[in-house]
Amino acid sequence: MSALKVLVVGGGVAGPAVTYWLSRIGAHVTLIERSDKMRASGQQVDLRGKGVPMMKKMGMEAAVMAACVKEPGMQLIDRNGRTQAFFPVAKSGSGKQSITSEYEIMRGDLVKILYGLTDGHENVRHLYNTTIKSFTQDGGDGPDSKVHVSFEDGREEDFDLVIAADGTGSKTRKMMLGADAPDPRRDCGGHIGYFSVPSNPGDSDRGTFCHLPGGRIVGTRKDIPELTRVYMILRGKRPALDAAISSGNPQELKKALADIYQGGGWECDRFMDALLHAPEADDIYCTKIEEVHLPPGSWSKGQVVLLGDSAHCHTAGGYGCAWGLVGAYVLAGEIATALKNKDLTAPAAIRQGAKAYEETFRPVATSMHGGHDWAEDLMAPKTSIGIWILHRFAKMASFFNWGEMDGLDKKTSNWNLPEYPALE
Repeated sequence: MSALKVLVVGGGVAGPAVTYWLSRIGAHVTLIERSDKMRASGQQVDLRGKGVPMMKKMGMEAAVMAACVKEPGMQLIDRNGRTQAFFPVAKSGSGKQSITSEYEIMRGDLVKILYGLTDGHENVRHLYNTTIKSFTQDGGDGPDSKVHVSFEDGREEDFDLVIAADGTGSKTRKMMLGADAPDPRRDCGGHIGYFSVPSNPGDSDRGTFCHLPGGRIVGTRKDIPELTRVYMILRGKRPALDAAISSGNPQELKKALADIYQGGGWECDRFMDALLHAPEADDIYCTKIEEVHLPPGSWSKGQVVLLGDSAHCHTAGGYGCAWGLVGAYVLAGEIATALKNKDLTAPAAIRQGAKAYEETFRPVATSMHGGHDWAEDLMAPKTSIGIWILHRFAKMASFFNWGEMDGLDKKTSNWNLPEYPALE
């Protein structure tokens, strides 16, 4: 087991998490990231559902709590800024999570904590500005079966296992599936984006979201006093916005978003003016809301395995970080368990463990796929009357504490984390 040599592609959440678990069983892990440094950026994320006990199992709770954003809850407001419904954070220790999680944290802080779990570990290398150019695999389960990796800088190296944790648009996934394989990403007909603006004294510390006609939502969250983070969620096709995203030009992206939101009401004009002119808004990010749909049995091929969003993404579903942590644990646990079988070679154990990981985790990781149109009509209405109905429903939901949940649905609530003694 100590001879296992692993390449992890992607330094987001799932990549550093699986690096941690594999380092515990003596594997030699190389974690590569295409950026020239740790990608400790991004906006507010949360840990919820089974991601909470997973975070505790990894020994991260104290560090996460110390870095948590102290958001008291989430409110819906109308275009005049008047509160229509408020959902407070669930009571600590209740085991439930509200719309605002008890564990709200900036993405960059979470990534730093995850990297810190293996920083300085003698069996772990963190490499930046590094990407894969291509790879080939040996066939069969022979003891010498390897993945032969060529890097963009010309280096070549062999690994027992390659884990693709490089996101929704994973290039490693494309290499694994083959150039002729269909793109597994499905457009859900929407976009999500964010940027930062200078704070005003009246900016609320609550997560605040305002629905506008035309399937537009604008919101704010605050993690530090001097900045307010602006969120944008859009429903429906936006060709001009798609073109701006594809251009890679931040100024075109800013203009496309400003055209959509200017004159929308509430603080839209202030936010869009800052988007166009304030340097704080240079952290602008916007992407399509997508799902990754892969046929059963295709999360792995030989000794290459997909993890996190590259396997089962649902953009902005609220469980991306949780499933990134849990999936990493299940993958490492299944492989570690298979490696205990003395009748299997290491390559055979890796292949068996990869298949068991998908069989175990796929049902819950894909539970959000294929949402219902009626739910979108309720939560992101396109008309003024639809927004009025949402606000009436939200008032009732707030009164009865319907915002507090154990999980996404009965399946995720009842699913229990597997136990893997081989990881202990």
